[in-house]
Amino acid sequence: MDTIAERLAYSRKQRNMTQKHLADAIGVTRVSISNIELGISSGVRAKTLFDIARVLKKNPEWLLDGKDPEDADVVRSIAEPAPFYPNVEPGPAIEQKCPLISWVQAGAFTAIQEFPEQEYTYYPCPSRCGPRTYILEVRGDSMSPRFEEGDLIYVDPDIVEPAHGKFVIAQMEDSPEATFKQLQVIDNKKLLKALNPSYPPELRYIQINGNCRLIGTVVAHVRPV
Repeated sequence: MDTIAERLAYSRKQRNMTQKHLADAIGVTRVSISNIELGISSGVRAKTLFDIARVLKKNPEWLLDGKDPEDADVVRSIAEPAPFYPNVEPGPAIEQKCPLISWVQAGAFTAIQEFPEQEYTYYPCPSRCGPRTYILEVRGDSMSPRFEEGDLIYVDPDIVEPAHGKFVIAQMEDSPEATFKQLQVIDNKKLLKALNPSYPPELRYIQINGNCRLIGTVVAHVRPV
């Protein structure tokens, strides 16, 4: 097996899983799995690769290049320290793991809500964060170029009085989903700002009033490679 496409198809069939079963297990479309196995996708995002390895019980390095041991009793997660290489410095200490949730769930987040590890994907937070911190995957281009679609942002729901310039999650009264913007405080008025410079002014700024409330502050940002 010379390619990731062949190794993925072999591993999936070894677990008696269809492409749809695997796709559902890691939260992608069946077409995404099919494109990898057909060699149409030229690269696989790190998040997707680790999720596939976790479900198929394979070593992610083996899936990627075929050079490392194939099986892993416990697939190494991104939280583990990287192997030592003379030209690589250790990454930041891992504070805790946080669940990846949907934007609708963020909008309805409650103090007693729980996210069982067997039902949600957890990732390590690269900075200090509160015990209820969760993760959202950035969608759209309103916060580009600082934040790109597919980036992961870590949100602390216990920080709801952030300072000017902080990145926040807000809940609009007329939407079930949360929204991601930068907080601006101008003349004692709070505004939500989209960073994309190509957006017209009327779309870049939202005033915080009775129809909008802050529900969390971004404490970390990770861009999958």
